[in-house]
Amino acid sequence: MSRDRRLLACVRRGPYRGRQLGTPEGVRDARPVHPALPSHRPHRPAPAADLARLQHRFGAGAVNGVTPAGPENVIPFPSLLEPPPRPVLLPRREDRVTYVVRVDLDDVEPPIWRELRLASDLTLARLHEILQVTMGWTDSHLHHVTMGAAAPGTVQPFVTPYDEEEGAEGIPEADVRLDQVLASVGDALSYEYDFGDNWQHTVRLESVEPRAAEDPQAVCVAGARACPPEDVGGIGGYGEMLEALAGADPGNEWLADLLAWLPDGYDPAEFSVDRVNAALAKGVVPDLNQWHPALADLLYRAGGSGLSPVGELIKEATRGPVELTAEQVTAAVHPYAHLLRTVGDGLKLTAAGYLPPRIVAALVIELGLDRLWMRKGNREDSTFPVLALRESATSLGLLRKSRGTLLVTKVGQQLVDDPRELLRHIASRLPLGRPAERDAGLLALLITAAGLDEYRAGDQLAPLLEYLGWSVAQGDMRYAAIAAAGPTMHVLDSLTGWMGGDRALKADVAKGVLSVAVVPGSRSTR
Repeated sequence: MSRDRRLLACVRRGPYRGRQLGTPEGVRDARPVHPALPSHRPHRPAPAADLARLQHRFGAGAVNGVTPAGPENVIPFPSLLEPPPRPVLLPRREDRVTYVVRVDLDDVEPPIWRELRLASDLTLARLHEILQVTMGWTDSHLHHVTMGAAAPGTVQPFVTPYDEEEGAEGIPEADVRLDQVLASVGDALSYEYDFGDNWQHTVRLESVEPRAAEDPQAVCVAGARACPPEDVGGIGGYGEMLEALAGADPGNEWLADLLAWLPDGYDPAEFSVDRVNAALAKGVVPDLNQWHPALADLLYRAGGSGLSPVGELIKEATRGPVELTAEQVTAAVHPYAHLLRTVGDGLKLTAAGYLPPRIVAALVIELGLDRLWMRKGNREDSTFPVLALRESATSLGLLRKSRGTLLVTKVGQQLVDDPRELLRHIASRLPLGRPAERDAGLLALLITAAGLDEYRAGDQLAPLLEYLGWSVAQGDMRYAAIAAAGPTMHVLDSLTGWMGGDRALKADVAKGVLSVAVVPGSRSTR
């Protein structure tokens, strides 16, 4: 077992409690569990006030477990055998306008609300992310968007990615625009979040205004009060929390436990438009179909939320233009192209399986390593940048070994004189290694693309890997994380220069690698 793999002898845990690596059994397709989020509030039986509300709404007999006979006492739940009808979408607007909407958290006193200015062509999937940010939720539970303000179950909600995964049929929220569900002043839609606590929101269109091209997709202009804490227990639990904060029955041990459970500094009356808009300015996760395919999988395994640590990193790394000039691309792939040309029709390796000393010495000079590498630089096993270049070229499918001879693969032969296609191929093979190494390598690319301090890579990588569910059997997770990212980051170092190099160039090339696997040439994000 290599040192890198020994350091990161990881088991899966955390957000996805799935199979443990190295064990024959485990849970497949586990749902996310976020240990960083608050645990459920202290539990007690429903108080009398809650029971009274249920009896008033559904009838005492139903709540007590006995429903008297007779049609007048039948609870009007939708049929479980026949699904509710699909919503009928409105035609899309020909012009792009601004919708001024008011968002209310239903049945909560004092009122919790927001006033937003939204682009009319937002998808409902983007609206979900915007509502999470503006209300103050953490996107740690499921949700549904429903056309109109009708009672739940009377109209089929739009289908979320989770619904699609579970085989549900319907209209995907990602395919529906805001102007297809809201058109006239007074139109409304329902947004349900956390099917356990059952937070119902009403989003109502208050006005339609002209829109300038430079206007942001979403801006909060007003609002009141903080949203309830996650997992507080719905409206009833929130009411008890407010009573506890107001000092009701200070000797009540259960209420004291509830107060101790609240997030530090939680103030139900607090709300800041500036803070909300600062969060909105960070944007939402871009269309990941336009980026490296591994990013969508990474975000999914992190729980799917753009508000997760992984989601925030992806947003930061993909923000702004991707601009790699032809000269930058040629310079980036030069080490690999030069190595392929050096190998040519075949290169005999030493008895120990290394490049011959004369080849190593020539590569050190050609790649400018003589200015950085303090050793003699004629033995591959003691000249790590050359060793990493050759080994990564093999992992990338550009070189192969046969009977002690190093050969260029057919792919390498085809791409050696096409810098951009060579970079596309390299990007398409990243990240390298086993699952733990691939996760670490992809996260390291994102950290670099975001322009974060590479010298703190271990501090940044370790908590992200732990969030994804990785741990080390022994030792320091920070060092294990750096070692695990090595196979991928050695490629980036070969593309941009060893021993630190130009951080801005590393960020540009890392961002290019994350995008060039999908779209050739330079382009800008939305």
